[in-house]
Amino acid sequence: MTRISPPSPEHSQPPLPRYFGPAGSCLFGWLHPVRAGTTATLGLVLCNPFGFEEVCAHRSLRHLAMAAAAAGVPTLRFDYAGTGDSPGDEFDTDRLKAWLLSVHQAIDHLKASTGVRQVCLLGIRLGATLAALAAIERTDVAGLVAIAPVVKGRDHIRELRMLGQSTAKAAPVAPAEHAILQSAGFSMSADTVDALKVVNLRALAKSPAAHVLIVERDDVPAGMPWCDDLVGLGADARVASWPGYALMMTNPQDAEIPLAMFEGVLAELALWQRGLPAMRGSPIDPGLSVFAGTHTVLQAGPGTAISETIVHIQSVHSTLFGIVTRATDSSVGRRPGVLMLNSGSVHHIGPNRLWVTLARRWAARGFTVLRIDLSGIADSPARDSQPENKVYTTEAGRDITGALAYLRRTHEVGECHLIGLCSGAFHALKAVEHGQAIKAALMINPLTYSWEDSAQSKGGLNEYEILTLSRTYGRRVLSVEPWLRLMRGDLHVSLIAQVLARRVLSAARHGVSQLRQALGMAVANELVKSLGAAVRHGVQLRFVFAAGDPGHELLQREGGKALRRLLLQGRVSIDVVSGGDHTFTEASTRERLTAVLDHHLLADLPCTPVAGPIPVPIPVALRPFDPAQ
Repeated sequence: MTRISPPSPEHSQPPLPRYFGPAGSCLFGWLHPVRAGTTATLGLVLCNPFGFEEVCAHRSLRHLAMAAAAAGVPTLRFDYAGTGDSPGDEFDTDRLKAWLLSVHQAIDHLKASTGVRQVCLLGIRLGATLAALAAIERTDVAGLVAIAPVVKGRDHIRELRMLGQSTAKAAPVAPAEHAILQSAGFSMSADTVDALKVVNLRALAKSPAAHVLIVERDDVPAGMPWCDDLVGLGADARVASWPGYALMMTNPQDAEIPLAMFEGVLAELALWQRGLPAMRGSPIDPGLSVFAGTHTVLQAGPGTAISETIVHIQSVHSTLFGIVTRATDSSVGRRPGVLMLNSGSVHHIGPNRLWVTLARRWAARGFTVLRIDLSGIADSPARDSQPENKVYTTEAGRDITGALAYLRRTHEVGECHLIGLCSGAFHALKAVEHGQAIKAALMINPLTYSWEDSAQSKGGLNEYEILTLSRTYGRRVLSVEPWLRLMRGDLHVSLIAQVLARRVLSAARHGVSQLRQALGMAVANELVKSLGAAVRHGVQLRFVFAAGDPGHELLQREGGKALRRLLLQGRVSIDVVSGGDHTFTEASTRERLTAVLDHHLLADLPCTPVAGPIPVPIPVALRPFDPAQ
C-alpha cells in the first residue's frame, strides 16, 4: 500500500504550475509528473469540490497528487473556469456547462502532456458529480473515485443554502443578492443553481466508468443506493469507508490530510491499473498539442488588458509560489506594487477568492499585484525542518522581504503596499515594525498584535477569544438558562474560570500600560512598538474591521494613548465595515470592504478609479510554456 508522505527527490519530480487549454478558455492547474524514466499507463485528474469546501481540501489534494505521482501515476489538479486561479468569474453564463468542459480540458491536457491513454477521475462532493457527468461522455476514463459525491443537485443546493445561513452574520441582504446563492463566502448564480437542481446521478443511462469507488463520509454516514444503480449498469462498483473526511473538510488552518483514505484510494488505483489492457480506449488525438504556459492575458474592460504570470520566488531556504497580475500596457512607467499575504491557511486566492478579484481590479488601475503563499502554506513548501501549515511564524518576515525584493527587482515597482486579513494583517504589521520599505499596510481584522498571543493559536486561549467569551458570558449572566446548566453540571466551569482570570490579568496589564504612557515611561507593549516603528519609517497603517470584530477592541485597548495620538495626526486610520463577519462572507459586505480598500489604495494614483461593478476578466491570449521560467 502506498504511504502518504512527502515523496523523496528520487521518486518524484517537482509539480509544474501552468495555464493550459485553448486561448480564450484556458484554465490554471498543477501537473504532477512521474519521475524521469517512468512509463505511465494511467493518469489521474482531481476534480475540486465547490467553494469553501475546495479551500478546505486544497492542501489534502496537493498531498494526494504528490503521492500519486510518486507511485507512478501522473496527476493533474486544476481550477474550473471562473474559480480559483483560472480566468473568469462565478457569474459568467453557463457555469455548469463550463465546469464540465473544464473537466474535459483537464483530461485532454493530462493525456497530451504525459502520453497516458487512460485516466481515472477523482472528485470530492460536487467535483465527483462533475467527474461522473464528464466521464459518461468519454471512452478513455478507466475509473472514477467519488468521495462523498453529490448524487442529487437539488439536495446539494439545499445544503449550500443551509451552510450559508449558518456562517453568515445577520445583516440586511441587498435586493440583487436574492437572485444568487451565497454559501460560506462563495456565490452561485441563479442560472447555475437551476442547472444544478436537475442533476441526478441515479438517472444516468450508463456507468461513468468500468470501475467506480464510492467513498462515504465518516461524519455523516448515509446509504449509497447509487452504487446499486451502477452495479445494475454493469460497473465494478463498491462503497468504501475510511476515517478522515471530516478532518479534511474543516477550517483550512486545522484541516488534516486523510491518510487512511488516500492510501486506500491509491491501492484501488493500483488494482485498476494492473487490470488495464495494453491498448484500451481512445488513443491520443494526434492533433492535440501540449499547450501550456506560465502566463495568460485577460480582458479587464474596454481597451484594458491585464496579464497573470506564475512565479517562483527564491527566499532564504525556501521557494515561494505566487502569481503576478499587472496591466499589459508597456507605456505605463514605474508602477506601485501590492503584496497580498495568506489569510490563515487559505491559499493565495484569498478569503472567498477576494485576492483574485482585487488583484485583477487593481492591476487594471495601474498596480502590479503579487499574491503569494508564505512558506509552509498551501503551494509553497515549508522551509527545511519547519512544520507545514503553521500560520504564525517568524519565517514569514523573511518571505515578505524576499517577495518585496522580487517585485522591485523583477517588475521595477515603485512604492509598495502590504495587505492581509487576520494572520496576514499580523504579518504585515510585523513587517512594518522590522523596517520593510513600504508605503502602507492595509490590515483587515487582525486578531492579535503580539507573538506571545499568536503562540496560543494551537493551544490555550488568545486574547480575542477571551474578549469574545467574556462578551458571551456577560450577555447571558442575567438569564436563567446558564444557571440551570451550571446546576446540572453542563457548563464548562474551568473554561469560565480561565476566562475570568485572564480578563482580570489583561485589565491589570492594560492599566499598568496606560499609567506608564501617561508618565512618559517606556512601554513594553508590542503594538505600541509597532506603532512607533511605523512613525519612524513613515509607513501609513490602515486598519479595517468588520463591526464587532474583537480585534478592533484589542487594538484600542493595547494601542492606548499612542494610537489615539497617531489617529489625530492621520498616520493611522481605522475603518469599520457594517454587517460583516471575520472573513466578509456576504457579497454585500465584501463590496463595502472593497470600497474602503479602494479609497486608501487608489487615492494617490493619477488615474481616477473606475466606478461601477468590478470588471470581470476574460482570457484572450496565452504564451507558450517555458520550462526555464
